[in-house]
Amino acid sequence: MSISGERGQPIKVKTKGGVTIIKDKTKPIRREIEAVFEQRVEAVKNRDAEAQIALTSPDYSATLPNGQTLNYEQIKNYVRRGADQFVEIGDLKITAEIITVQGNEAIVEARQYFPRKQRLRDGRIHDVFTTVLQTETWVKTADGWKLKRVEDERESIFLVDGKSHDPQKPYNPDDPPFIPNKK
Repeated sequence: MSISGERGQPIKVKTKGGVTIIKDKTKPIRREIEAVFEQRVEAVKNRDAEAQIALTSPDYSATLPNGQTLNYEQIKNYVRRGADQFVEIGDLKITAEIITVQGNEAIVEARQYFPRKQRLRDGRIHDVFTTVLQTETWVKTADGWKLKRVEDERESIFLVDGKSHDPQKPYNPDDPPFIPNKK
């Protein structure tokens, strides 16, 4: 018998010879997702945009905090621009905090920690640090797990040369520090 446990996770319950065995079926999926996250980290560190894109589903979509949406073509361009701009990648980490499995999809609360040296639009190299907690939907395909959707970005920090910056605006060193939710 299969049932759903906390947060809808599949749990297998089996009784044999008077002994009840409960098996958490999410652990193999967690290992698979964590392996894919390791691939993402390596692709970013190697500035390999095509390897990053290979982990993305053709029906990809993202909803940014300002309501703007990105599709597959837009994310491909974004990833390629990032790979060209990154000069040095620090201790990049992507952590799957919570994984909820629904059929062939895994909804992952993913936290990214991303220090780097990056060439910005002003042509200069800056120390950039970003961190975010976001909801990612991954779909299991014949070619492995692919990122299908990103939404609900929160707990976001974006620093350029140690100063808080509005991620929705082009970098301007003369801007005052960004204060989220300031009216």
